[in-house]
Amino acid sequence: MSDLEFWGYVLVYGAILTYICWGFVFAIQGLLLLHGRPEAVEWLKKRYSFKVFMRELTVFFPMLLLFHFLLEIVPAMLRIDDAVIRFSISDLIERAEIALKK
Repeated sequence: MSDLEFWGYVLVYGAILTYICWGFVFAIQGLLLLHGRPEAVEWLKKRYSFKVFMRELTVFFPMLLLFHFLLEIVPAMLRIDDAVIRFSISDLIERAEIALKK
């Protein structure tokens, strides 16, 4: 393996792992924001402007859908939790806009 090939692997794996890790954090916080948790609102205010939030929402939208399925729909299917919140991207954007405009 050449040095160039090694650094290519490092960059690709690094990008994939960064997407997964930051996507996990963003998806969990996005779902908490959708549930109206004040901790998520504080997290949002500390780290984002509305423009940056919208960019990350676009990038991590698949992660949001995956975690909504894993944390809301699967427990409902297994009869662990009956309260399933409807995933609405417009509600999430509206809550973020309200939180960031204050």
